[in-house]
Amino acid sequence: MKHLSPHSKEWFAAFAKLDPQQAAATRKFIKDSRTENVCSMCGDHPASDYEVADKWFDADTPVTYRLCEDCLSTLATNEGERLVPLSSHAQ
Repeated sequence: MKHLSPHSKEWFAAFAKLDPQQAAATRKFIKDSRTENVCSMCGDHPASDYEVADKWFDADTPVTYRLCEDCLSTLATNEGERLVPLSSHAQ
């Protein structure tokens, strides 16, 4: 299993297929803040990298996000997403 680093070129290519509107918003957050270390969902910082368990870009690549604490909580609580820090995986 491979993991795409959030906000990398490869990640944006995969994310644009999954959620084109959010991918465009994330690009704007990065451009406006002049750093890639922002939340993929809202543009806040600081943010950390997570894998979404049971959600895939393709058969071998789980979905990953860079999330602030608020969006991490929202996705876990409201959306029922199970999020695992990427730092807990062997890269």
